[in-house]
Amino acid sequence: MSLRQRKEIQELLRKERLSNNKNISDMSLSRETQKKLQEAIEKMTLNFVTAEETKVTDFHVHVNGENNELTITDDDNSTLARVHIIDWDGAEDEESAEKELRSLLTKMHEKGSFDNMNIAKPYSFILSDDDDQDIVDLLIVDDDTLILSEDLLEGFDEEMNEFLKKLLEE
Repeated sequence: MSLRQRKEIQELLRKERLSNNKNISDMSLSRETQKKLQEAIEKMTLNFVTAEETKVTDFHVHVNGENNELTITDDDNSTLARVHIIDWDGAEDEESAEKELRSLLTKMHEKGSFDNMNIAKPYSFILSDDDDQDIVDLLIVDDDTLILSEDLLEGFDEEMNEFLKKLLEE
């Protein structure tokens, strides 16, 4: 693949990401709703703090815009948490809540909300659709893994392309 083709593909992906972000940025959660979500997730984590045996699972986050509900399930499809979110009235799909959920989970992780859970690492919070198909990892919890946000990597492609261009010219 030529450098020109690679740049065209990167530009298309960037435009797609920007169009997706327009939908995401239209949705914001009130402080009350953020607190409600956080409390539901913290209540769910208590089940894993008191667990006698280490569990191996991921957490699948389902957003249902039709009934304004967020549900968290485990790998066995057992419901771990369910919360009604008024702020999501009219949300078109799961992806429109991605930014808000990622932000909330990251803040909770940084605060240590998941530190005492008796779950084998790595585990993740995954945004899933109604058919249980994974859309995106919202948060990966692992002692040895650092997840970089898109904001941090913004512009990285352009910088890398410039670096390669200069390197190849020499």
